[in-house]
Amino acid sequence: MVFNPALRIAEPLCAINKTEMLRKVIKVSLIIVLILISIGTTLYFIFIYEKPVDQVALNTFLEDQPIIDAHIHITKGYTENELYNKLDSDINKAKIKWMTSEFDKNNIVLALAGGPAELLNSWSSFDDRYWVGPIFPCSQLVEQDQPCDKEFYNYQELEELYSSVPFKILGESMFNYYGIPPTDSRLEPYWRFAAVKKLPVGVHADSGPPTVDENERPNYRPDYANPKLLIPILEKYPDLRIYLMHYGGEYSDESIKLMKKYPQIYCDMSAISLFAPKFIWEPKIKKLIEEGLGDRIMFGSDYSGTIRQNIEIVYQLDWLTDSQKRAIYYDNAAKFLNLDETKINEHKKVINKTAHNKTYKQ
Repeated sequence: MVFNPALRIAEPLCAINKTEMLRKVIKVSLIIVLILISIGTTLYFIFIYEKPVDQVALNTFLEDQPIIDAHIHITKGYTENELYNKLDSDINKAKIKWMTSEFDKNNIVLALAGGPAELLNSWSSFDDRYWVGPIFPCSQLVEQDQPCDKEFYNYQELEELYSSVPFKILGESMFNYYGIPPTDSRLEPYWRFAAVKKLPVGVHADSGPPTVDENERPNYRPDYANPKLLIPILEKYPDLRIYLMHYGGEYSDESIKLMKKYPQIYCDMSAISLFAPKFIWEPKIKKLIEEGLGDRIMFGSDYSGTIRQNIEIVYQLDWLTDSQKRAIYYDNAAKFLNLDETKINEHKKVINKTAHNKTYKQ
């Protein structure tokens, strides 16, 4: 073997170069990671982070503030639900008692509550704050819709139901979940009945939620929730009062167009503002107000047990004035429901009377 001193020098130099290169790679990688963390943190605080609610300030604000919840679901009770399963031996009554206590804690003076026809009387007779109405269609495949003896009612059957349970609303209508458009002939009796009786109708007007149980909703059609599909119905019944549920989602622009054309159309901001990131729905709320429709957006909770959370969501919109927040909590819905001054004053007196003896839901 021939000895080559150059190789003896090159070997450590090569090792030094590799070590130095590795150090540079690690250094650059660390810098990239720190930059990404910084960007992620900034985006989090801009788009996702919500500062804690000042509960004392909110409670003070609510001391004289009645609230109308435009979106409550009437359902049967569930024995596994520990929030209320000890309140009564009858689990359905236990559910009603628990929901009513939530009303007491959170200034709810009236609630638009839809559910299976078989449950309406038990809720409305328990507390007159429940303005009940049948969901349509109910589905015999959907657990939440049970009991559901009839999926669709004809006009005469609605008359018979109304004579036994004088309901005050119709809805929530979730025809898109059933897989039919609002113009389906099976829904015509409901639109006609609401127009004749001058009942407000709650319509699911967003494509979500993002996941749907295919066993319960095999024909689910999110596009049928587009509010523009209601136009033929409103042309036939131009005075029909509809409130579009879940404003702030996919069909917000279509909702605005419909509301501009028909002054009796209102909306609620339930579910979207509870589950979607604020940067998605908040600009749409602002746009609604900028379009001159701020007096037609109503408070709604939708999901059981989330009343306080939804109250906090409205309260934390710092760009709203106090009067605008109060309008969302109560005034807009009072106008939509044609409440007279006597009823409005009654609601205010109830809140003033109980304000200092209330334990608010935290």
